[in-house]
Amino acid sequence: MSRLFDELDRLDLDGHVRRWSAPEAARADGDVNQWLLAAQMFAARLQQDPVEMPAGRWRAVGAAWSALMAAAERSAGPQGGEWLMRDLWLRAWLLTNVGPHPDVPLLDPRPLLDRALDALPVRREEAAELAPRWRELERGQILRLRQAKRLLAVTRAVAPHVGDHPRRAEHEAWQQLADNLP
Repeated sequence: MSRLFDELDRLDLDGHVRRWSAPEAARADGDVNQWLLAAQMFAARLQQDPVEMPAGRWRAVGAAWSALMAAAERSAGPQGGEWLMRDLWLRAWLLTNVGPHPDVPLLDPRPLLDRALDALPVRREEAAELAPRWRELERGQILRLRQAKRLLAVTRAVAPHVGDHPRRAEHEAWQQLADNLP
């Protein structure tokens, strides 16, 4: 299975799509560094030249990216939300640089906003109460607030593309609090 991690730097975008769409990729084992490199190289190839692609190719890229993220989490564990954040940030970057395409899951901003809001590790009321005195908090509480701020940065990047989203009011309420988080 380790051959999946060989010569990642030599693969073009289609090579990454083929590699991570292969059935053996779902069963691959690797250490965290191998998965980080695979994700980094795939994202770099995709960001290198995000030209207009037909919807079918975007769907194949999105399916392969999702398969890579799922395999990394299965093999290496969630790594403190590493795979989620990589996925969210790549999708947010693509929305900004390619634009939304609701018919292409990788470029659909609606589930991206939902996933980021759902992943918030603290309730808004609790975050509002803790934020002003964050220096007095225990390390775990500070880390939860920082994770919330990172997720809210993703939602801020996605917000221009989700005008009539059912959770827009929730997002806006969180954004009023975001700058006060550590």
